[in-house]
Amino acid sequence: MQRFVLSLIGLTVIGLTGCANSLQRDVEAALSNPDHTGIRWGLVVADLSGEEILALKPDDRFTPASNTKIFTTMAAYQHLEALESPPNNPGTQIFVETVADGTAPRLVLKGGGDATLLDTPDCESTCLASLADQVASWGIDEVSAVVGDDTLFPFERWGPGWSQEDLTFYYGTAISALSVNDNVVWVDVIPGEAAGGPARVSWQLGEDYFELNNQLKTTTEEGDWAMRIERLPGSQTVRFYGEIPAGTAARSYRLAIENPADYTAWRFKNLLEARGISVGEVVTRHRPLALTDEAPPLDEPVKTAALTVYSEPASAAAALPPGSLSASLKRISKDSQNLHADLTLRRLGLLNGPGSRDYGVAELRAFLTAAGLPEHGYAVHGGSGMSIYNRVSPRSMVQLLAFAARQPWFETWLADQPIGGVDGSLKHRFVGTALEGKIFAKTGTLNGANALSGVMVAKSGRRLLFSVLANDRPNGTRSAIAEMDAALVEIAARY
Repeated sequence: MQRFVLSLIGLTVIGLTGCANSLQRDVEAALSNPDHTGIRWGLVVADLSGEEILALKPDDRFTPASNTKIFTTMAAYQHLEALESPPNNPGTQIFVETVADGTAPRLVLKGGGDATLLDTPDCESTCLASLADQVASWGIDEVSAVVGDDTLFPFERWGPGWSQEDLTFYYGTAISALSVNDNVVWVDVIPGEAAGGPARVSWQLGEDYFELNNQLKTTTEEGDWAMRIERLPGSQTVRFYGEIPAGTAARSYRLAIENPADYTAWRFKNLLEARGISVGEVVTRHRPLALTDEAPPLDEPVKTAALTVYSEPASAAAALPPGSLSASLKRISKDSQNLHADLTLRRLGLLNGPGSRDYGVAELRAFLTAAGLPEHGYAVHGGSGMSIYNRVSPRSMVQLLAFAARQPWFETWLADQPIGGVDGSLKHRFVGTALEGKIFAKTGTLNGANALSGVMVAKSGRRLLFSVLANDRPNGTRSAIAEMDAALVEIAARY
């Protein structure tokens, strides 16, 4: 393969031919936007062997946003058999606890780290209602409490470096071994009939877990939506304030749950009561973080975790089969599902530890080391990309892609990725370009950062590996993806 060397504000393409100079000008034009001055770009393009074709600041470290999910999903595919085995994948279970004073028993709803547990009308598998049916079949008419137990993982609901402003919405929901419906509730906002009147805010059916404080006003039809949603940390009240115009369509929002074990137990209580079983109260059971949840360095032996043991029976009284981890991995990639990614990280943390974030991160580091990535090429603090502390260099990301291309699970992993102009988070990108249907890549968006890494099919039919990252977007710019996509289209057209 002919190699090029090209310099463009740090852009290096290896040899100085007329073709290279032309590509330099075109890539420079694609990445240039006078309104976005100050963006720091990183880019590496290589063939399937990892041989580099084009590089821009290849060893600089960038915030990868949801490109972090590439680490998580690849590590999961590498360990898929172990992750799906019963010791690491117990599913959601019911245990019965007797009460000393002779009152009705307590039902312990114990989470198994299953991201696919649902309580929705269209649920087909891993349905919370199926557990309620099993309990109802016992013929009991009263329980003193439903205990939401998420002790499979330690109680660490968010990761280091998460932004507080993200915690209100679906993408910043809390992490728990006992989770249902992606740990979100749905709310509808409907303008009033005339300007000057109140707007209407209402929970969708069965979602009234929080209290509502509606301070929204309806304005004239010429106005714009100027609405804000606020839920303070630890509060059970969601406040809606601002102005929305009359005559506009209703909008729906997904709001994050702060204590998923409590929320799941609350929904289970409602299901039991709908089946004629009286439930006294909802309580939660968590496992606080301990020193044994901190993973040792890779070259030191694993510490034995001293887990709190509760007096539950040896076997579950009712259980659901574990949900499909493969289906969850597909959602992580196609839809950039944060909760599923961080639950996968916790499940990785069960392989050699107590299911903590730190042990999950240790598994990611071990995987990346085995893939040949240098230690200085990345920093990882979670599974989803929500942490502003995560870092990766474009070269390291492409090295990882080249390693993955040699693994037996690569084609399955690649099929999970969004396809340009077709589905997932790339459905509306690359439409009408030569890369429509020919780019398979994970997106990434965070404050000041955009990323895209994966595989594209060039004009020649060759598969190219690539990683392009944009950081330090200036204030007032929502995205750098137009420039990013234009550059990739231009590069694919030359090979």
